[in-house]
Amino acid sequence: MFALLLLQLFLAFPFSASAATAVLTDYFRESWSTRQGLPHNTINSISQTPDGYLWFATWEGVARYNGREFKVFGREQQTGLPDSGIRALHLDPKGRLLLGGSRGGMALLQDQQWRPVDPVSSLVNEVRGDAKGQLWVGTEGGGLFCLQTDGSRQQWTRHHGLPSNTIYSLLHDKQGGLWVGTAEGLAYLHDGKLTKVANSPKSPVFALTFYKNQLYMATERGLFQQQGEGFVLVQPELQHTAISRLLVDHHGDLWIGTVEEGIFRLSNYGLEQLTAKQGMPNNRVLTIYEDNEHSIWLGTNGGLFRLRDAPFATLSTEQGLPDNFVRTVLQHSDGSIWIGTARGVARYLNGKLLTEQNLLPEQSVLSLAETATGDVLVGTYSSGVFQYSEGKLTKLLDRSSGLLSNEVRAILPLQDGSIWLGTAQGLNHYQAQQMQSYTTREGLTADFVVALHKIGDVLWIGTGTGVTRLVNGKFEPLPLSQLDQTEYAFDFFEQAEQKLLWLATDRGLVRYRLDTAELSLIGRKAGIPFDKIFQVQADLHGNLWLSSNRGILRISQQDANAVADGTATSIAYELYGESDGMLSAQANGGSNPAAILAQDGALWFATASGVSRVQPDRLAVFAEATPPVVLEELLVNGVAQKIDDSIELPPDSDRVELHFAGLGYVMPGRIQYRSQLIGFDANWLDRGQQNFAEYTNLAPGRYEFQVQAANPGGKWSETARIELIKQPYWWQTRNFQWLSALSSIALLLLLVYWRMSSLRHSEQRLKRQVAEKTAELQQKANSLQAADEEKSALLAQLHQQTLALELQARQDGLTGLANRRAFDEVLSKEFMRSQRLKQSMALAFIDIDHFKKINDTWSHNAGDLALVAIAEKIRQHSRSVDCAARWGGEEFALLMPSTSLEQAQLVCERLREEIMLLDWLDIADGICITVSIGIAISDELNDAKQLLFLADQALYQAKQQGRNRVCAA
Repeated sequence: MFALLLLQLFLAFPFSASAATAVLTDYFRESWSTRQGLPHNTINSISQTPDGYLWFATWEGVARYNGREFKVFGREQQTGLPDSGIRALHLDPKGRLLLGGSRGGMALLQDQQWRPVDPVSSLVNEVRGDAKGQLWVGTEGGGLFCLQTDGSRQQWTRHHGLPSNTIYSLLHDKQGGLWVGTAEGLAYLHDGKLTKVANSPKSPVFALTFYKNQLYMATERGLFQQQGEGFVLVQPELQHTAISRLLVDHHGDLWIGTVEEGIFRLSNYGLEQLTAKQGMPNNRVLTIYEDNEHSIWLGTNGGLFRLRDAPFATLSTEQGLPDNFVRTVLQHSDGSIWIGTARGVARYLNGKLLTEQNLLPEQSVLSLAETATGDVLVGTYSSGVFQYSEGKLTKLLDRSSGLLSNEVRAILPLQDGSIWLGTAQGLNHYQAQQMQSYTTREGLTADFVVALHKIGDVLWIGTGTGVTRLVNGKFEPLPLSQLDQTEYAFDFFEQAEQKLLWLATDRGLVRYRLDTAELSLIGRKAGIPFDKIFQVQADLHGNLWLSSNRGILRISQQDANAVADGTATSIAYELYGESDGMLSAQANGGSNPAAILAQDGALWFATASGVSRVQPDRLAVFAEATPPVVLEELLVNGVAQKIDDSIELPPDSDRVELHFAGLGYVMPGRIQYRSQLIGFDANWLDRGQQNFAEYTNLAPGRYEFQVQAANPGGKWSETARIELIKQPYWWQTRNFQWLSALSSIALLLLLVYWRMSSLRHSEQRLKRQVAEKTAELQQKANSLQAADEEKSALLAQLHQQTLALELQARQDGLTGLANRRAFDEVLSKEFMRSQRLKQSMALAFIDIDHFKKINDTWSHNAGDLALVAIAEKIRQHSRSVDCAARWGGEEFALLMPSTSLEQAQLVCERLREEIMLLDWLDIADGICITVSIGIAISDELNDAKQLLFLADQALYQAKQQGRNRVCAA
C-alpha cells in the first residue's frame, strides 16, 4: 500500500529534469529591427553555424550576427544567390548552412566559404540536408526536390502523389523517411516511395516536429498529434488557432508559434502565451530557434524577438504589483517580502505575489520596517505611518500625532518598543505615546532625513547634507566634505564582525572604521563609474552590491577594503542593467530600505520599473558558457584583406588591425578578450571588452596572432589564430645584407690601397709646395673661417624667421592656442580616425559669457588678458592628444579624441567651474567671468561638419538656458 501511495504521488506530481526553469513571463525579453541593423523586419528563418554565428533570413538578404552587429549578405558574387530574398535556413548534419529563397535561389555556406547551388524552379519554402549529403527542397508550387551529391536532382509533384505542389515543412525521422507538409495535407517519402498520409487533416501543414516521441503537426486549424493510423487534435484551446511553427527545446518543452496570436509554450507550467502586449514586435511568428546558449529566438513580421534567462528577474505590474514605481522593500521574519510602491504595499511569499493581500492602494509608500513583535510599519509620502498587526491595518502616526512631516523616509523600531522616524522635515522619536522632535535647531546637519541606523547607544542619521550621530543625547556631525565634497548619506550598512560601517553617498561608497573612526572614499578616482550610490548590501559570497540611478554594481569586499586601505588604487566591478533582466536600471534611493538580502540569499532592489532580484549563486551559471571567438576582419594599412590561416604582409604594411568577436549572446557587452602576437608580445595582453588589436611598424618576420574570449568569471575559449608573415624590403633580405657587408669590406680595402699609393706619390710634391703654400693657405683659411661664420649667422637668422612664420600661420597670436586653420586640419584627421576605429570623439565649443561687456566696461586690454587666462585654463584641461584652439573672438574649441560623452561632460564641467572661480583682481575690480559650453559626440555621425553643427547647437542651448552651464547635443 505504501509503495502504491508513493507511485500515485509521483504520477500526480510529475517531475522532469528538463522541465522549464521559469514561467514564460519571467524570461528576459529583447527585440531587434531595422533600427538595430537588420536588413528587413520580416525574419523568415533562423540558424546557427558551428563557429557560433547566428543567421537570420530576411527578404533583403541573410544577416550574420555576432552579438554586437549584423553583417548582411545578399545578391552578390560572393554568395552566388540570384536574389536577396531568403526564405529558409537549415544546418545540415555536415555543418553546412543551407539557404533557400526567392527565384528558387540556393547556396551553401561552410567554414565561411560560400558555394552557390543551381536554383530550382520556384520560391523555396523549406530546405533540409540529410546524413548522405543530399539536399531536400520544398517549394511554392514546384513540389519537392532532392539535389543529390553527384549533381543530379529528382522532383516530386501532384503527378507523383503529393497532395499539393506547395510544400511548407519537411522533417526526417529515425527510419530515414521524410515527412512532407503541403498546402493540402501530409505525405511521407521512404526509399523513393511517396504516399499520402491517410486521415491527416486536409489543410496546410506549416510545421512538423517530434514531441514526446510522437509526430506533431501545425495547421491553420490547430495542433494535431499522430495516434495510430490517424491524427487527433491536442490542446483544444488552440483548435481555431493558425499555427505556423513548432520547436522542442532542450528542456523538452514545446514552443508553438502562431499566425495571429503570438507564441505559446507547453511545459510543466501548462500552456502559456506571449503576444505583442508583452513586448513581441508582432503577433505573427514565422520561425522559432533555440541557440547554443538556450535562448529562444522568434522571427516575426515586425522584427526579431528573444527570450532568455538573465541574472536579474523583475516583478512588475505584469506579475501583479500594484505599481511599477517601487521605493522600498523589506524581508519579514515570517519569510515574506514586503514591497512598497507608489500605489500601496504588496507581499511576496513562496514564489508568488499575494495580490489579494495588497494594502494601502491609495498611498505612495516610502519606507517599511518590522517591529520586535513582527508588526510592520509603513511610511508613506503624504499620510504618515501605518501599522499592520495581526491582519489589521491602522494609522499609527501623522502630523496630528506630532510628526514633523507626513513624508516618512526611514523607520527604525527598537527592542524597547520605541520608534525613530526620519521625515522630510526632521527626526522624530516616538515612545510610550509620547513624541519628541529634532531639527537643525537641535543640532541635526539637515532636516531632510533619509536613513537611520543604530550601533550600540549611537544613532546614525543620514541626511541631505551629511551624517549626524546622536551620542548621549547630543547631536554630533560627522564631517564628510573632505571626501570629494560628499554630502548626501542615503544608506548605512554595518559589518559588525569587521567593525566596519559602509555609507552610500552622493560621491561614492564611504567606509568608516568603528574602532579607529577612520574614513575612506571609494569613488570615481577608484574607478566607480558614477557618483551617487543609494544602497549597500553584502551577499553571502564576499561581495558588496551597490544600487544607483544607472544600474546595480557588484564589487568585491576585499577589493573595496584594499582601495580604502590605500593598498590598491582602482577597483574592478560588474555593472548590471536592463540587458541583465532589469526593466529599469534606475534603482530608487532616498528612502529605506530600498535593497535587502532575502532569507534565500537573493538580493532585492527597488527600481523605477518594479522590484528586481538577483540570486548571486546563479551568476556562475552565466559564466559557464564559453563564447567561441572568431577573427572577423584583417586590415592592412586600412584595407580589408581576405582572412586565411596564413597571410603574407607586403613590406610596406605599416599598420595591421585585427578585429575579432566572441560569439556569445547572453552578455555580449561583457565578453572579455585577451590576445598575443607571438614574436612580438611576451605574454597575453588583457584587452578587456576591446575587440580589436592594432600593430604598427612590425619588423620583417613570422608572427602568430592568438585571441581568446570569456564571459566574466568564466573559462577562456579555444584560441583563434592566424599566421602573419611580414615580407622584408629587398634591402632587408639576408643575402643582400651579406653581399653588402662583403662589398663594403672589398671597397674599404681598395680605398686603403689607393689612399696609401696616392700618399706615397704626393709626399714629395707636397713637401716642395708646403713652404710656399703655407702663407697662402693660412690667408685662405682665415677668409673661409670668416665667411663660414657669416654664413652660419645668416642661416640661423633665416631658420628663426621660418619658424616664426610657420608658427604664426598655425597659432593664435594672442592666446598661443591653435588657430582656426590648424584646428580644421586636426578635426578632419581625427574624425576619420574615430570613424575607422569606431571610437567616440567629443567636441566642445566654449564661449565667454557677456564678453562685449568686459571690453566696453574695462577696456579691450582687460578683454585680451581674460582671453589669455581662459586659454591657459583650457590648455591645463587638455591632454596631449586633445586639440585646443581659439575658434574666433571670445569662442574656443576643444577636440577630445577617444572620449565618451560622459567623460567629456566631466572635463567641461570641471573647466567651467574652475573658470567661474578664477580670481580676476589682477585685471580689474568687479570682473566675474563665466563660460557656456556645448558638447557633441561623433557617434553615428558621417561628417565632421555635423559634429561642428551639433556642438554649436548645444552651445546655443547652453546660452538659451541662462549661460554658465554645460549642455550636450
